[in-house]
Amino acid sequence: MKKLIFLICSGFIMQAAYSQTNVVEFLKAGKKDANALFKAYLDPYAMALGDGLNNGWYNSAETHKLFGFDLSITVSAIQIPERDQTFDISKLGLSKISVESGGNIAPTVAGSDTKGPRLQIKDDSEKPIASFNSPNGAGLDILPVPMVQLGFGLLPHTDVIGRYVPEMKYSNDGDDMKVGFWGVGVKHNFKEWIPVIKALPFDASVFASYSAVDAQSELSFDPNDFSDGNVTVSFGNQGQMLKVNTNTTKYGLVVSKKIGVLTVFGGIGQSKSESTVDLIGKYIISTEIPIAGTTITTKEELIDPIAIRFESNNLSLDAGLRLKLAFFSLFGSVNKAEYLSYNAGISLGMR
Repeated sequence: MKKLIFLICSGFIMQAAYSQTNVVEFLKAGKKDANALFKAYLDPYAMALGDGLNNGWYNSAETHKLFGFDLSITVSAIQIPERDQTFDISKLGLSKISVESGGNIAPTVAGSDTKGPRLQIKDDSEKPIASFNSPNGAGLDILPVPMVQLGFGLLPHTDVIGRYVPEMKYSNDGDDMKVGFWGVGVKHNFKEWIPVIKALPFDASVFASYSAVDAQSELSFDPNDFSDGNVTVSFGNQGQMLKVNTNTTKYGLVVSKKIGVLTVFGGIGQSKSESTVDLIGKYIISTEIPIAGTTITTKEELIDPIAIRFESNNLSLDAGLRLKLAFFSLFGSVNKAEYLSYNAGISLGMR
């Protein structure tokens, strides 16, 4: 189960770590341009991760009887549309980076696994001092987000749903990665308290949830990889690290109707997510400037140079089916928030 949950954000973290080479190249142009480029590149996976964490909380508006429970395993496949598989470099407002060749359209993390345009860094006098390609995409426009959760009927007509994984560690080519995750949700069947609608042949509940993911990955660098042109990047004695934090909330109305062993359910509400990505450590940018037959070297220290935030706030719509078979159920649904998601799962328990 831990390995399954670890996949929740490891794809996002590892792809961000994979892009570290390009991020360090970006630093040659300063914090402003580096943050703008990295944010445009990672944006689709950050949005998809937020959608994925807000999926799979329910497959019925019906609540458990007192001490009833169910254990559910779901997988959400978040489809990233074609429009978010690329970004336009010319619209980022870059000050020291311009396109040298290959056009203005570059792949995002969800784009094709091909090199992006060749970018050129210029100094304050508009003189070219270095160049590099924008990063490849992952070639994956569907982000899978698996989830395991446990729901209990602890109060009348009320379910409390929990998701929790203690901090786990993983080593990727010698770089340690840590991920911790938890989430809590509440579903209350308010219909049972209203005499006028209590007898109507469907269930209706209000729902709210909160999730949090904290992850970090150590990053190993070889300074020789960043010494082309007149600009060199070296590193101070502070540990190089990538940190990702994601928080999500979802709230709204859920309705369902049982027809024999089949339950039809749907939901409407608000889905919010906020993710931050931080590149931690000291980075020393050395620039060689030839002047009058001699070379002058300037150095600039950048401390914790990348700090970007991704935010999403959308109307969330769900529609799905659940099939009850003895002590387990199979269910599937479609969700639309920031992106379109397809969800499927199995639950075991008793109401």
